[in-house]
Amino acid sequence: MNALIPNQIRRPRDVVYESLKRQIMLNELRPESALTELGMAREHGCSQGTIREALLRLQEDGLVTRSGHRGTMVTRLDPEEAEEILALRRRIEIRGALRAVQHVERGGLERLYAIQADMDAAAAAGDEYALIILDMAFHLTIFRLSGLDALEQILTRCTLHSHRSKLWAPGHRRPLTETATRHRLLIALLEARDGEGLSRAMAEHIDTIVLRDGAV
Repeated sequence: MNALIPNQIRRPRDVVYESLKRQIMLNELRPESALTELGMAREHGCSQGTIREALLRLQEDGLVTRSGHRGTMVTRLDPEEAEEILALRRRIEIRGALRAVQHVERGGLERLYAIQADMDAAAAAGDEYALIILDMAFHLTIFRLSGLDALEQILTRCTLHSHRSKLWAPGHRRPLTETATRHRLLIALLEARDGEGLSRAMAEHIDTIVLRDGAV
């Protein structure tokens, strides 16, 4: 399973969107940086319309803000907001975990094992962004088993922003291989259909996304 689609089979607006998203997530485009459609069109060798479509998608993700008089800026990072996002993500995923065990089938487990294998490979290659995308796919695969469809978009956005906040604080990040390995327990508990165990493990997993005060 490959979470990253080759550029040659994607539309230009998708390629530009993914490129800008990667730059923002990895803080290559820093918070509150100004983005101009003309400048980015030149940089990416595409039309301003293509850039505009990509920026609108990034706005939906909450990664940029667009204002008529201020133009487009990379969304600022606020520690208090990051805490609220993480708390919301925790609540949604714990609720989802309790329901997911009731609906898990072999196909869902096989998808998770495939994502885990790709995560291990991305970590070994040192590809931090690929690991982020795969991590999101992993958590959403579990959550979709819950049937709480109306919350999926909210969880996706929370997960995206919790990763961005983590990458902004490099002193609180663990090795990539350890990040990938942490997900194995979640698969095991889901396969065992241990709802209480999975919800507890999911809570701890989210609580330790960002390491604090020497936590491991």
